[in-house]
Amino acid sequence: MRNFLIIVASAAFLVACTPPAPTAQVRAPAEGETRIDGAVTQVEDGAYPQFTVTIQPESGAPVALYLNAESGADLGGQEPGSFAGQDIIAYYTTTEDLALVDLRTAAGATLLPADGPAPTADALSISGTLSGAAAVTAGDLPDVITVTDAGGIARNFEYYVTPEIVAANGQQVTARYQPGERNEITLLHSAGPVQP
Repeated sequence: MRNFLIIVASAAFLVACTPPAPTAQVRAPAEGETRIDGAVTQVEDGAYPQFTVTIQPESGAPVALYLNAESGADLGGQEPGSFAGQDIIAYYTTTEDLALVDLRTAAGATLLPADGPAPTADALSISGTLSGAAAVTAGDLPDVITVTDAGGIARNFEYYVTPEIVAANGQQVTARYQPGERNEITLLHSAGPVQP
């Protein structure tokens, strides 16, 4: 019986002296970054390397964040899809994201496919010189094209450049666009224990 008590006491001592499992360590948010903690409910794979990661915080509505897997976002060595179902810590930045819905030459000829989204009542427009469209988009990600008006105000649009748009590069165009924002992940880490 005495040996049994010594074994139990020794085991209790070892458990008490064992440090807790390490938890994920992340840097402090940088200026312009917002932190969100919650559970990843969905990782939607768009055209690689683009993903939409939906996070359910402890309170409030789910938040959908954009992830470009090739943008240098800190994923803690994990693949984007592996975060599904995990409790996470995420940082993201919010930037203007203008959705180009109509692009026309000065003569009124449309440069976008007819099956694209139609402008809504809150669509804005800018007329000016088109730039950034010197070549057809070659990769998986859209290019950034710009329309700059006579006063120097510029609007940037992410868009897949077509031969029709290339033909209008450097010319006067009118762009109609929907205002919006993009919340883009800069850091995504598991909030649970990590392997030592």
